[in-house]
Amino acid sequence: MFDVKITEDFLVDTEGTSDGTQLKFFKDGYWYKEDNEGCEGEVEYLVSELLTFSSLNPKDYVVYERGKINGKYGCRSKSFLSPTQSFVTLERLHGNVEGIPLYEKIKEFNGIGAKVAYVLSFCEKTVGLDLTEYFKKVFTLDYIVLNEDRHFHNLGIIMNEDGSYMPAPIFDNGKSLLNCNPSVNRDLPIAENIKRVVARPFSGSHREMYEYFGKGFTVDFARAFKWLAAEPDSFYKQVLLFKLNEIGGL
Repeated sequence: MFDVKITEDFLVDTEGTSDGTQLKFFKDGYWYKEDNEGCEGEVEYLVSELLTFSSLNPKDYVVYERGKINGKYGCRSKSFLSPTQSFVTLERLHGNVEGIPLYEKIKEFNGIGAKVAYVLSFCEKTVGLDLTEYFKKVFTLDYIVLNEDRHFHNLGIIMNEDGSYMPAPIFDNGKSLLNCNPSVNRDLPIAENIKRVVARPFSGSHREMYEYFGKGFTVDFARAFKWLAAEPDSFYKQVLLFKLNEIGGL
């Protein structure tokens, strides 16, 4: 677990933060994020560490470490960009090209199929990328960890120096595992609290998006359970254990 002191010189106002009061710093190639609601740092760590036991390529996701930033709990992750690359969210890309927020545009369509078709078509037309496989990986993860914050600022692409594009790795999973959900009552069973989860962005149901796109990766359950057994107990660990047991043979 890291413990750093960072001055305000490294404070960054980042696009797409759900709550604008969250402090983020960028220093020496690392993004630092203080906990703002709940225990985002712990959740980011648990989710990304789970992915190390999956069939995903390590380049497909961002790894988060838990630690303290100026005495407050949070997390850090290495920048996934090289000095010659730039990142653009799907929200900003659509706003720049079409002049309307993507989250507003998809409200014009009924059903998950029509919404997905529009976004896939827009991305292929605009940057020449088929993001089907990217979405498949993202929404498989969100189904497992119950991410409630997968808005279009948390989905994006990388532009390379030669003008080509590629999907960004999966990042920003802090509002998963029932973290930051104000309707959660810890006196109730986890199964009951999961009913209060609302997914984004194509459907309010994680299962519906997972079933629409299909399985994006597999998990080595034996190794994942062994890792979790050695982790300190917490509410979020229990939620992850519950979901892994529920899903079984993903």
